Amino acid sequence: MKQFSAKHVSVAVLAVIWALYQIMTVIVPDLMHVREHRAIHLCFALILVWLLKSTVTKKKGIDVALNVLMILATVGITGYLIANATRFEMRPYGYSMLDGIVAVIGILVVLEATRRVMGWSLVIVAAVFIGYGLFGNLIPGKLGHSGGTLFDVANRLMYSIDGVYGSILGISATLIFIYLLFGGFLLVLGGGEFFTKLAYAAVGSTRGGAAKVAVLASAFFGSISGSAISNVVTTGTVTIPLMRKLGFKPEFAGAVEAVASTGGQILPPVMGATAFVMANVMGVSYFDVVVAAALPAIFYFVAILFMVDFEAAKMGIKGIPREELPKMKDVLKEGWHFFIPFIVLIYLLMVLRWEAQTAGIYAVFSMILVQLIRQPKLSSIKKIFEGLKEGASSAITVAVPCATVGIIVGIVVSTGVGLSFTAIVRSLAGEGIFALLFVMMIASLIIGMGVPTTAAYVMLAVLMVPTLIDLGVVPMAAHMFALYFGILSVVTPPVALAAYTAAGIAQSNASKTGFRAFFLALSGFIIPYIFVYQPGLLLMGDAMEIFVAIVTTAVGIISLSGVVQNYFFGNINLVLRVLLLVGCITVIFPHYWMLGLATIVIVSLVQFVRHRRNLSATGAGS
Repeated sequence: MKQFSAKHVSVAVLAVIWALYQIMTVIVPDLMHVREHRAIHLCFALILVWLLKSTVTKKKGIDVALNVLMILATVGITGYLIANATRFEMRPYGYSMLDGIVAVIGILVVLEATRRVMGWSLVIVAAVFIGYGLFGNLIPGKLGHSGGTLFDVANRLMYSIDGVYGSILGISATLIFIYLLFGGFLLVLGGGEFFTKLAYAAVGSTRGGAAKVAVLASAFFGSISGSAISNVVTTGTVTIPLMRKLGFKPEFAGAVEAVASTGGQILPPVMGATAFVMANVMGVSYFDVVVAAALPAIFYFVAILFMVDFEAAKMGIKGIPREELPKMKDVLKEGWHFFIPFIVLIYLLMVLRWEAQTAGIYAVFSMILVQLIRQPKLSSIKKIFEGLKEGASSAITVAVPCATVGIIVGIVVSTGVGLSFTAIVRSLAGEGIFALLFVMMIASLIIGMGVPTTAAYVMLAVLMVPTLIDLGVVPMAAHMFALYFGILSVVTPPVALAAYTAAGIAQSNASKTGFRAFFLALSGFIIPYIFVYQPGLLLMGDAMEIFVAIVTTAVGIISLSGVVQNYFFGNINLVLRVLLLVGCITVIFPHYWMLGLATIVIVSLVQFVRHRRNLSATGAGS
């Protein structure tokens, strides 16, 4: 029992120290050199992994010995990197035998930590890329390269600016950690409960209200956490049983939670972790990414709400009785102060245009200050330390995969496979943008299977996005396209991890839940095509272009919801359903959107008249 307690105390202390260190590096930007800071950041994350995550064996003695060995290796590698940082920077290719040994051990350590945190999927992908870096000379054609020795490849990955300690890990060390800290504080201080109550008060009494609550609550949590699966586990334990209680089928309840949790990663202002990576890769500000992402994200969730509403209408499921719901006035009175950090964050990011990490820290400080003013007690101090611990503990699920993504990026850069792969894909798809988009969509869904969103996006950004841009696609639209389909992979069978997690909570068939989630998320499949062909949806272009994009998207996704749910002003026959689908697809394209809009309007009028007649006939019959 003492050993168990000591371990948890060690984890808590280490997490708090890590959080305080990260805060100091934002307050004092020149506190550490870039390479040293990234090394220390990853060192903290790795040690927490060895303390928290299990090994391949269940034997306690061996487990402890392996963890101690890993901790010593982590500290030793970090110390070696810091001690030789200047040499690696001044002579980036003058490596010794010892450098090579340390590099190989370092890569194995990172891969083992990734296995413990994420499972085998990302490790296998990284291993394939390493193998490609080693044996590229055996590959014929455009994808072949000169290859390299084990030490050569390992040295490049560990000591160059494109590798484990490259810009992807840098984003985790400077930006992502701060926003995970923000989310940690929000959850510990009760913000999660407040926003869930707010969702209940806002839409709980409407038709199918329990599912709409799940959509709104999960959207908010997903934006903060950046992880669809953890969000499903957090909010799904409350929303899924409630949906089932009100009459929704188990697979539908699980699918709604999975799809809403997944969409949180595209919802401003936080957008999980990948938005920061995108801003860095594109060389634009985080503000630019947030502005571009706003409308597509809103439409994504509007589509899910219509899906839920149509399902509830078909099944005759009403809202939660008002007497069972919290009153909006009481909810706001109890938790209005949770809006303050968001107001601070948005004001600093979008009005004053502060750097994202500085704005995030001040938003965290505002949250702490409000808590201390409202409850100047010892319990508030304890909650502050719990918030530090929560934020740091969740950061390991980002820092470690970011280091592994650095391995993939390092191989892509050093071998030039990105250009070769782009040329091959372009030759397969031809010069047509739609064909290339379709190929990229399929590739995104495959690459994203079991791989974290950030990793999937980065691989697509370096392998396929340049081709889209070469063909004339707006860079922001090209990168957003990659982001969307990298995210949607977690609700796309056969490896729909978020849906399968939700199925466990809903006690439903995993395959049925996965396919139901896929269809509920179809709006997320059509929206990226719209903003590629109509960048006005990303608030780019003149007022008329933006207006047309908004109108066509709104009409398109609502109609698509009707097609998927087979309900549009009542049940819809096959002919009208096909026409409605044609209209949904046609509104994507700039030269045909009026034809698509006209088709949807005609189907809507026919369905409305049929619905009124059915109501009249029912009324007459009764």
